[in-house]
Amino acid sequence: MLQFSSDTLDENQSYKLISAIVTPRPIAWVASLNPEGAVNLAPFSSYTFISYNPAKVLFSAGPGGEKLKDTVANIEARGEFTVNSVTPDVLAPMVDSAFEYDRNESEAELLGIELAPSSTIGTPRVAGVSAAMECRLDRIIPVGDQDDHRLIIGTVTCFHVDPAVWNSDRIDSGLYNPMGRIGGPLYQERGEIIVRPVPKGRAG
Repeated sequence: MLQFSSDTLDENQSYKLISAIVTPRPIAWVASLNPEGAVNLAPFSSYTFISYNPAKVLFSAGPGGEKLKDTVANIEARGEFTVNSVTPDVLAPMVDSAFEYDRNESEAELLGIELAPSSTIGTPRVAGVSAAMECRLDRIIPVGDQDDHRLIIGTVTCFHVDPAVWNSDRIDSGLYNPMGRIGGPLYQERGEIIVRPVPKGRAG
């Protein structure tokens, strides 16, 4: 086995290793509103849910230079955001929205991304995605040696699901096709689904 001691790695080397090992990662395509009311869209692939009663999601945002990333600043100011799913049909505009636009510019407007109103918050969601969640900010937690990363935790106030991926009482895993981030320009579609039930009772 090759061995890399963390204290010998620079930031770029550490990122390349951890982002390649922890993969594939789900993508949160996050919409927020800037002070002028323009919609900021940005993807984050350090993303998961952390509870379901109440439903809470978490994503991590890295440093944005000398100021907070626009998404973090917007969420901190307004206390809300939406998380939109990324499937193959929206991969291209999602990637384009990662470009570092000026703070007063709207990625949604510049890229022609259609939006839909939310039901419980003022921040819109992306129209036509397979799933979206409206979220109110729970808390923002600084992490990292210089507190230069932020963990953003949101409480889900409303779920939106495309009927095309809904089956009876749940999202159909055979119809829902979320993309996974590998690293750099590499993304992955969901492959074959393997069914392996957890054994009942104690093993051995």
